[in-house]
Amino acid sequence: MATYYKSHCKGACDGHRAGARYARGGGRTLTRSSSSFNKGMRISQTQLKKKGVRTRMSITRKSK
Repeated sequence: MATYYKSHCKGACDGHRAGARYARGGGRTLTRSSSSFNKGMRISQTQLKKKGVRTRMSITRKSK
């Protein structure tokens, strides 16, 4: 099973990578259709928060 920053992926972690790239680029809207994408966004948000970078995305918000 593949992992992306210690998070288990369903397949090849493409959703995690895309979500992380979107969050690093300033995106802040979670999607309802891809839990993997949202997980990647949350991982990226956590890393940015540790570095002291301010972002506007809510890390605790859950999608349906």
